[in-house]
Amino acid sequence: MKSSERSMRSVWRRIVGLAGAALVLIAGTAAPAQRLYQFPQRLEIPAGQDVMVPWTRWLPLSVVNGNSRPLMIQSAADLDFYTPTSGHYLLHLRLFGWLPWRGLPVDVTKPIYAVPGGQSIGVVVHTRGLIVTNLTVIDDRGRLSDPAGAAGIERGDVIMRVDGRLATSVSLLRRRVARDGAQHRAVVLWVEGARAGRQRVVAPTWSTRTQSWRLGLAVQDRTSGVGTLTFFDPRTHRFTALGHSMTDGVTRRPIGILAGRAMGADIVGVVPASPSQPGQKVGVLAGPANISGVVTANGRLGIVGQLDHPPIWGPAQAMPVAFPDQVHVGPAEIVTVLHGQHPQMFQIEILKTAAQYSPSVKGLLFKVTDPRLMEQTGGIVQGMSGSPIIQSGRVVGAVTHVLVNRPWLGFGCYAYWMAQQSSYGLG
Repeated sequence: MKSSERSMRSVWRRIVGLAGAALVLIAGTAAPAQRLYQFPQRLEIPAGQDVMVPWTRWLPLSVVNGNSRPLMIQSAADLDFYTPTSGHYLLHLRLFGWLPWRGLPVDVTKPIYAVPGGQSIGVVVHTRGLIVTNLTVIDDRGRLSDPAGAAGIERGDVIMRVDGRLATSVSLLRRRVARDGAQHRAVVLWVEGARAGRQRVVAPTWSTRTQSWRLGLAVQDRTSGVGTLTFFDPRTHRFTALGHSMTDGVTRRPIGILAGRAMGADIVGVVPASPSQPGQKVGVLAGPANISGVVTANGRLGIVGQLDHPPIWGPAQAMPVAFPDQVHVGPAEIVTVLHGQHPQMFQIEILKTAAQYSPSVKGLLFKVTDPRLMEQTGGIVQGMSGSPIIQSGRVVGAVTHVLVNRPWLGFGCYAYWMAQQSSYGLG
């Protein structure tokens, strides 16, 4: 009898233990717990505007202001922060209205204003270093060799120095290779790869085909691309575009920029997208009449530069740049060019927004709903990268990517992070 009672107690203890573990697991993965985990460490609010932070009514939260200035907060399914004046605040958060949780620093800043773009641009930049685009085999009187590959150089590597000198052009590399080869010396290269930089020593080999000394590699000192101007500062004419970095075209790694130019592109046609084939704009450089400027930096969220003058065609009115928490699910518009150089506005619907407190190229998911855009392009096509996204009178984002098998769906980054890039001048 006692044995059976002990056995029953053991069974009940296991049941209670498993039930407790299940409750802990469910509670840890439930929406309220996720809200706790995702709650920001700090918050920025534009003065005179409101910012909503996702929350849940199932976990009541009270907020006590940590200083004398008023900060109005309305708690519902979201927490709605608002203040009319700039300043720094420290809020004390209390769960269930009484349990101290933690402090929340809040910086109320001046609103950022920018003029949305939408104009198609062509960009030509000189790279920082020489990008290795290919490795070649050298024929020396019937003997085949691959000196660059044997030295450990790979496609996509960037040659930063040649014999101790900055690698500023392809012609510089050719001259040094010819000189070292004639003197039967190795060329010393400083190469930056995907993970680290290192020294590579390559012995020039004589090519009977070209009658010259060669290293067995092809390099480029400039690259180009087509995209869309996202927005510019109405006071300084500082601009940002593309919504993502310019890459080397080989490994898709971001490139460093020494200098570059941006000018208007005339869209002469569009290859529509389909679920099996990405589409693209077909454009030609149109000169500096509408868009002209210098490119100064290549950031994570696009290129940055200085316009020579405001664009002739396109939006002219400055708008507030939305904070990520001000972007919401619902109708919005993108501004882009389909014909010539005149931007047009097209309807989209933002389907999902990510709670972000650091930069990322994928902050929101949207769907093209405008029948005109679907008829002419099939959705999002190459060349639309950087097209500004407008919602509720604010610049909220820029087009960055398309779902290739569903081209009517696209991703965008938040405009706020583009404006916060230090190279843009606000970060």
